[in-house]
Amino acid sequence: MNTPSPGDPLGYDVLVDEHDLDPTGRSATGEELVLAAIPHRLTCERLPMIGAPDDYVPFGIDVRLWVGEATTAADLTGKIPLADEALQRDERIASTSIAIDFAPAGTTFDDGATVTLIMRVTFTTVTGVTLSRVLGISAVTVAFLAQVP
Repeated sequence: MNTPSPGDPLGYDVLVDEHDLDPTGRSATGEELVLAAIPHRLTCERLPMIGAPDDYVPFGIDVRLWVGEATTAADLTGKIPLADEALQRDERIASTSIAIDFAPAGTTFDDGATVTLIMRVTFTTVTGVTLSRVLGISAVTVAFLAQVP
């Protein structure tokens, strides 16, 4: 992790992880900031914005709704373009590669809750850095499970 810098082309802000504001209130920058935004893009379809049509702007997609809705591998594959488009709404992400499948039985989050779907995301930032992560999806949560080397 680099020292946060207001001059980073990928941004500088207070860190918000997949759950909430960092309890220490620390700042984040670069790839850490982009990574922190991914679960939010995959759980929040729109954001309130004064002056926008209907006072909202498109933001991401709520993949938690896919739990129980997608019943086959083909159903999940058909949803990949939706997730791809949502992640690429982030102007810091230049390209993505996404795979999604049903989680193997017994896959859980750190708190013991059951993971229903597994999403593998590889993305390249506009600065040319490529990162890969595995996310678990349940009807309630989208969270990182692993970093892919």
